[in-house]
Amino acid sequence: MTDRRGRIAASLDSVHETLRMARREVAGVEADTTRWRWVSVGMVIALQGALVAALSGYETAEDADVVDPSSPERYAPVTLLLRRARSTDYLNAPERVEMTGSALHQIERLIAYRNAVVHGLGAGDAEGLAKGCGKVLGIVRHLVLSHPAFDASPHHLVCTLISDEIAGIERLLADRC
Repeated sequence: MTDRRGRIAASLDSVHETLRMARREVAGVEADTTRWRWVSVGMVIALQGALVAALSGYETAEDADVVDPSSPERYAPVTLLLRRARSTDYLNAPERVEMTGSALHQIERLIAYRNAVVHGLGAGDAEGLAKGCGKVLGIVRHLVLSHPAFDASPHHLVCTLISDEIAGIERLLADRC
């Protein structure tokens, strides 16, 4: 693992790049619904990046807060990172993620769709994925823009680019959510 500040910077770059890809793919789903596959991949990676940045933000943050317990050279699965970001053991208010059970279900559906795509199990029905994407965008906005647990001042440019990508994707998804 890299140092905490380096991990935050790399995670924010990942959020920006994967949201950029997701935005491009969302723009094309009307003509080609198979593009939901790439949308799901981008959205889940963006969520993971935002969660890693947030969970690395406090001065007291440790590598163990973001690593996979069974494979310490990798980041933890998104579901585990999300559980940690919702826990008072890792983040304080207002940085902590608050969400309804319905929102969590929509995100879990998006993650399951992405996992099926990545593991070659067939993507299945993309119906309702836009709602999960909207929930992911809300969490990314919360963790990176509204209430970052890290000092955002060195990351002003990438945070602005992330904000632009979120707004663009939300416009494209407006009729689907």
